[in-house]
Amino acid sequence: MTAQNRSSSTLSWIVAGTGAAVLGAGIIFQAWRAQPGTAAEEPGARAGAKTSTSGKASLNNSGTPAANGQAARTSDDGARISRNGKAATISMRDVEAECVRRLGKEVLDNMINRATIQLACQERNIVVTKAEVEKEIVRIASEFKIPLEQYLQMLQAERGINPDQYRNDVIWPMLALRKLAGEEIQVTSAEIKKAFEREYGPRVKVRMILCDNQRRAQTAWQKAKEDSDNFEKYVQEFSIDQASKSLDGTIPPIPRHSGSPNIEATAFKLKPGEVSAIVQLDNAAQRYVILKCEGHTDPVVRELDKQVQAELEDQIKREKIQEQVAIVFDNLKKETRVDNFYVGTSTGGMKPSNVTRSDATKPISTRPIPKSGPADDDNLPIRPASAKGTPTETVKPASASSDDDLDTPLPVNRTTTKRPTDSAK
Repeated sequence: MTAQNRSSSTLSWIVAGTGAAVLGAGIIFQAWRAQPGTAAEEPGARAGAKTSTSGKASLNNSGTPAANGQAARTSDDGARISRNGKAATISMRDVEAECVRRLGKEVLDNMINRATIQLACQERNIVVTKAEVEKEIVRIASEFKIPLEQYLQMLQAERGINPDQYRNDVIWPMLALRKLAGEEIQVTSAEIKKAFEREYGPRVKVRMILCDNQRRAQTAWQKAKEDSDNFEKYVQEFSIDQASKSLDGTIPPIPRHSGSPNIEATAFKLKPGEVSAIVQLDNAAQRYVILKCEGHTDPVVRELDKQVQAELEDQIKREKIQEQVAIVFDNLKKETRVDNFYVGTSTGGMKPSNVTRSDATKPISTRPIPKSGPADDDNLPIRPASAKGTPTETVKPASASSDDDLDTPLPVNRTTTKRPTDSAK
């Protein structure tokens, strides 16, 4: 595998691994940035909002056909459309209201999360500077042997995350939460041994049938057991996992300590060609698996030398940091009171309840959110030069699976990229 291909294949982990706990907690932010104290509505900010005209074009003020040539633009004009002597104008106020209508709740939630972190950092005099953010990005790019500019381009092209988003929405929150966690990470020899077996030890090559109820699984198992040579046929007939189904049930080889004890224990007992009993997935109701063993792989590395140990220790530390970050952020949300006037709820140390704005009005979902002010010093958050909104990009933690995966026992993506293609004995 070339360095270029290896870099591309590890891109998903770079994003997920760097910001997994943060993003998993729901803080993949939009281009609007929160400053401390701006999560709530500014008095009178919404008084003149024209919510009834959201997304609509209006005729010129006179109501008569527009004059020939380009009319003078007002400060609130977003666009003017002219046709056959008539003109319609779309105001920026209407554009903002439409953006709020479509994305307001999600954007405000993201701004609240960021403001929560910022306030906690202020309480403890914790600062994350631009220099620290840039240094972390350079470190990540160099670790994966990708030139910095190429790395940022790959994030933009493959994950839809531009450099400003990455700095503000992934790296800054992660560094801030790491400082808030503030604990020195310790790694034990037992943890290193488990990681070594997981990354470099033998694996079981299998095909899988995944069913969503026990009766279906029982029928599939009876047919596969009696006619194991045609296991692929029963994958197509019974399996509900589309990803592995397209490969006739093939999934990545199963290692030890991958997080699915039931599946691992069953897989390592199988001999080549043997079909397993029905196995219920760990912590997954109504998910049943049938495996067929295709062979076992040889260990990639047999000796735990100093270089491998150092790599594994660094990997374990990062995993623990991600866990700590998730815990810290969860605690911050519980400790911080948030009165969300936009949706009409209050959270933080209490059961969510309906709230009313200071002007006694009810929450209205189409009113615009006031813009944040610029940063007042060299500390983050950094406000991008352009405040254009971008589609939401959800990046899951490295260990998370999509609904389509249906909790299949796939090995968790790791930072180690040295393992070559497995070969069967």
